[in-house]
Amino acid sequence: MQPLPRRLRFIAEESTNSFVHRLAETNGLDPRELLSMLGAGDALVPEPEFSEVHLNMAAHGRLAALAGCRTDVLEHVLPTLRAHPLPDPDGAPPRWDVPNPWEPAGDCLVRVCDLCALAKRARRDAYAVSAAGWRVCARHRRWTDNLREDGVTCIPLTPVPEVLAAHLERVRLERRLGTGGRIAFADAFHIAVFWWNQAAQVPPAWGVRHQQLGLKKGSDRRVAALVAYPEVVQLASVLAARERRRLRGSWSRAQDTDWLRGVQRLFCAWELRGSVPMEPVLQWAAQHSGRAGLPGPKPARGRYRRLSPSGPHPQVADAAALEALTCLPWRLGETEEAAAHLWTVSSRA
Repeated sequence: MQPLPRRLRFIAEESTNSFVHRLAETNGLDPRELLSMLGAGDALVPEPEFSEVHLNMAAHGRLAALAGCRTDVLEHVLPTLRAHPLPDPDGAPPRWDVPNPWEPAGDCLVRVCDLCALAKRARRDAYAVSAAGWRVCARHRRWTDNLREDGVTCIPLTPVPEVLAAHLERVRLERRLGTGGRIAFADAFHIAVFWWNQAAQVPPAWGVRHQQLGLKKGSDRRVAALVAYPEVVQLASVLAARERRRLRGSWSRAQDTDWLRGVQRLFCAWELRGSVPMEPVLQWAAQHSGRAGLPGPKPARGRYRRLSPSGPHPQVADAAALEALTCLPWRLGETEEAAAHLWTVSSRA
């Protein structure tokens, strides 16, 4: 199979469906026509913002040929190809499939920063595969999500520089600790989700950031991760520090008591008081208890200690969604009154 006349510039972590649509339109083809070149598939091809396209290995090879690159290069760029290949018995003909959009999926489709897409000469909106419903573009200081409103592509982070600083710290944490760092962030995020959902108490800084961004008030839960980001990243470092000590076997009940007191002092600095904010932390600590018999390797010695999944966390793929990584059971938006509480707290600040 010969490459198509016009090549694409790769966009990191782009969804396969987004890449197929861009490749087709760049070469004057209908996306369905290009997909037919890849093999047999569904009758309906959704837009990239609504669903992903999965390929088996034979179709994967055809797409690489049409794009004019090696299959391993394409697999590196398009995460769905490496994380969610279709079942492929030996000798299976090329085929593609569109997952049911109504079934819950681990990965989210998030709009690529339009300035990044423009730099890659993308003629249309591009969508990336994300572990959460948002992405941070550090280069252009933008927060992107899976918002479907026309004309709204991102949220500028210039008014809240602490969010961008927190993202850079999160990147360093996850590079240093590996999958364990991503798990610590997922757990810290869901501790913050508990506060948001229960409408018990949230840091006043969340409401202040929302006002600084100039976003509309209401029950728009997409702002939760944005306004909570600095506290979530700081809490992730605190969780990871405890987990490193525990996995090395140098953790005692007295140290755990001191650690919990330190967490309480941190929460007081965020103007979180009382027992309710500590409830999810206590549940997390109860699941990460014990010193011996832990599955998985201990962290390696040295400056950069990798932190492997252990205890209540399953062995998950590196690209797993935050909800698949955390050991905590609740999810964002499980109560209706939680978002409205943010504004009550903000008005008292």
